[in-house]
Amino acid sequence: MSIGLSAVDSARADRTLNLTHHSPVAHGMLRLRVDVADEVILNAQPILGSMHRGAEKLFESRDYRQVLMLANRHEWLCAFSGEVTVAQLIEAALGMEVPEAARWLRTLMLEINRITAHLAFVAGFTWSNSEDALVVRRLREHWVEHVQQYSGSRMHPMLTRIGGLTHAPTRAWLCELPLLVQRSRITLREFSERVATELDTLRGVGTISCEQATSLALSGPVARSSGYPIDLRSHSENEKYSELDSWKLVTQTASDVQSRITQLLDELMVSLEMVAELSHTCAAHFEGDINVLLPKVLRVPEGNYEHSIETPLGIASWFLVSRGDKMPYKLKLRPASLHTVLALPTALKGARLGDIGQIVSSMPFVAGDVDR
Repeated sequence: MSIGLSAVDSARADRTLNLTHHSPVAHGMLRLRVDVADEVILNAQPILGSMHRGAEKLFESRDYRQVLMLANRHEWLCAFSGEVTVAQLIEAALGMEVPEAARWLRTLMLEINRITAHLAFVAGFTWSNSEDALVVRRLREHWVEHVQQYSGSRMHPMLTRIGGLTHAPTRAWLCELPLLVQRSRITLREFSERVATELDTLRGVGTISCEQATSLALSGPVARSSGYPIDLRSHSENEKYSELDSWKLVTQTASDVQSRITQLLDELMVSLEMVAELSHTCAAHFEGDINVLLPKVLRVPEGNYEHSIETPLGIASWFLVSRGDKMPYKLKLRPASLHTVLALPTALKGARLGDIGQIVSSMPFVAGDVDR
């Protein structure tokens, strides 16, 4: 049986999942080939490659400044993470020191990016009451609108430049963040109380043990919901997490659908605390430089370079081979979503066919990140 994740994929699938149109996992052309007996899933295999965009070849036909734009558009829910990672890779290769104010602002925007991404997945879950999802979608809209006031874009901020940022936010924009954080805390606490009973019914559904998470090379909230405490923010030298009092690593232990949604909600609360703290620190660095002077033509010294970052979906790793030209000779990406999708067979095996929607929508991934 072929199952399409998107409702518009019925032409080439035997059936489609009843996911909401705004669920991020339904945006794309990913399908599952499923073997079923007595309404129990015996085996599930993701069918990849339907929307392959040749992103890595495009990276290698652009100069380093232009690569930032492509990396930004690669994974549209955490676009800022993409552009920052490539910039950090090039900065490390050049031995470039990024100004302190820019590092603080990058950390702030990375956590706001995490908030908007996690809210999209929480809202896209198959809640029995559509009003619950609507509350989260409205909250996400407030955050997206606030980012738009700074960057001018809803999805692709393009705030990063090699050596820093394009421009700083206004002081008024920073001062509005604590109030937005406070409103978000209240909304999410009330939401968590309303859906607690529904989540309790999903205990033991779609389990991925800690041992399975490590063997599948999982990262991000899916790994942490299985008790695997992996998070690159713990020892990042490019961002400012180590200097934050509000930063902490949260994990779950049950390894099921309920744990994965709870993990997203817990990480949202931690990110809100960090944004509140970061807004005050960034305001203190408001007058500092946020970028460095760059040459007209940027060339990376010949060699091999690697850099990884903790995106909202997990660890994304970039590998650069430079021949000393203004364009990368090779630039490869290990996307955060890939191993999450490859873990679907483990989560689905032995589950009831009727639970497939809840299991898939509890696994945060974006199809475009997989079919790069």
